[in-house]
Amino acid sequence: MQSPHDTLADPIAPSSSAPSPIGPSLWTRRDGLPPLRYHAARIEVGVPLEIVDGVFLLRLPLPFALKHINVYLLPEADGWSVVDTGIDTEASRQVWESVFQLPPFAGRPLRQIVVTHHHPDHIGLAGWLAERCQAPVLMTRGELDVAGRYADPARDVVAERTPLWNEHGLPADVAQGLYRHMPRYGVQVCALPEQVVEIDPTRPLALGDRFWTPVIGQGHSPDHLSLLRDDGQVLIGGDQVLPEITPNIAVWPGGDQNPLRSYLASLQRFEGFDASTLLLPSHRQPTHGIATRVEEIRAHHDERLALLLQACDRPMTGYECLPALFGRALRHEEIGFGLGEAIAHLNFLEGEGWLVSALDGAGCRRFKRTARL
Repeated sequence: MQSPHDTLADPIAPSSSAPSPIGPSLWTRRDGLPPLRYHAARIEVGVPLEIVDGVFLLRLPLPFALKHINVYLLPEADGWSVVDTGIDTEASRQVWESVFQLPPFAGRPLRQIVVTHHHPDHIGLAGWLAERCQAPVLMTRGELDVAGRYADPARDVVAERTPLWNEHGLPADVAQGLYRHMPRYGVQVCALPEQVVEIDPTRPLALGDRFWTPVIGQGHSPDHLSLLRDDGQVLIGGDQVLPEITPNIAVWPGGDQNPLRSYLASLQRFEGFDASTLLLPSHRQPTHGIATRVEEIRAHHDERLALLLQACDRPMTGYECLPALFGRALRHEEIGFGLGEAIAHLNFLEGEGWLVSALDGAGCRRFKRTARL
């Protein structure tokens, strides 16, 4: 879970001047890639738009900084399917109610609800749509497992993060405010049906009278689903590859403790797409040039890692590293998600041998550069 649920990063402007702490160890830079080409469509909240043959983009409102999420509707011979659902708010429900009255969806059954991953803006209304339309929900196993744990009413996942925050130097007064401001999963996500269909990532999925190949990513979430159309010309990308902004890559208790390594490794599955393939992202504008975007995202993380290395010339906590990582002050829940991102980058650097960490006398973990630099 996160908020804003897909990024804390500002729009990326890659620079080749920043030193790379990882060099070619994870990836080899590729020059001469074509520039990104953004789709020219004018997209309005609440108005389905056929963005490419057989795929409608529906933009839903979000009550935080990202402002919107793109979900995708695919008409079929005997109904239609949807990929992602929006967050559980009255505004989103009202948009859906209007969609049910519009062609080509009015009077036709919703056949299936596919969820790319468990974050509230993607899964929030899956349970509501399933009950209203008597349609099954489809998810990958890893995402379903996490969604089930977060939705447990006996848990307070925000309280569970307190020891992690304390270990990484969050001041007590900031932690108290953060506890009040961090969103609770159950408020944003309607309960899922008892039975959810598990997606087999090795088999194509039938959507909109076409077949779509699952492409699984890690780092942003444990088992993130993207879908490549059978002609290779369209990728429903979820949050794994986003134009202009980057997905939140953060450490949470009980989750992947080196999610940045997982994320950078899984980007290899997206670097080979043809420049003509249209990326249909969950946020911002549909875009051509997935391989180019992958290269930009890698360069962005190289820059962030280099900045952290420069900051850790003395022992630093994750909280003390936030200004170096983000270059701006974070507010309210941004601090929690930003600290998760900082820990992810610090853990990556420690795993690569560029940093070492130890607990100080107050029980805070501090990171310092090794002699390798």
